[in-house]
Amino acid sequence: MKDHAHRVRTAAAGAVLLAAGALALSATPAVAADTTVSPTDARLVPNPLESSDEGTSWTCRTAGPDIACTGDLAYGWSAEPGPDDWCTQPLWSVDGRFHRTQTRWYSPDPASGRFLEYFRLVHLDTSDALVASPDVPASTGVQTRLQMTWRSDFGTPGVLDSRVTRKQGIDTWFKTAHGGVLTLDVGQKTTILSDDFDLRGRWDVAAGDPGLEFGKVCTALGL
Repeated sequence: MKDHAHRVRTAAAGAVLLAAGALALSATPAVAADTTVSPTDARLVPNPLESSDEGTSWTCRTAGPDIACTGDLAYGWSAEPGPDDWCTQPLWSVDGRFHRTQTRWYSPDPASGRFLEYFRLVHLDTSDALVASPDVPASTGVQTRLQMTWRSDFGTPGVLDSRVTRKQGIDTWFKTAHGGVLTLDVGQKTTILSDDFDLRGRWDVAAGDPGLEFGKVCTALGL
């Protein structure tokens, strides 16, 4: 499946109020007014440009002793290949849109002179329609939606694999054009690496049989 899981099931944050006051970016920072920091600065670990999707726009500013970097990525598509292993034929994703905003917080590490990420807030909002052919109207397909907020705390600042991510919202939402909801994953869960824990709410896919749930899309499309 070409990037459909990235758009419909993955994974980015609403507006975040940054604290005023700041420190200039240096090995031994000095107090300064609200200061812009280049997102290319190698002392930001992990660097936001190097560890995010191409096309994400970044703005970084000091926030007290920390640095906060805010990223935004939004795009749409008219028709792209969708899941290719759900039904007897590949599906198409049409009339899609993707929007992710995020803020990453970095704290100074005096020993190295770097700023290490310790907290991340991501908001994802994406939708499309799944159809059997790219020339089929989106209004007749299975509508999908993802709306989630992810809060990641780093066990070891600067180390991505040390993150514990708490997720809340709609992770999977499939609905026929003129019917009810086919499949729904909604609520809260905790993710460590790629494993989910402590699921609360309704989780048809994550806590059930994914093949059965994805198969409902095929049935709705007559495949």
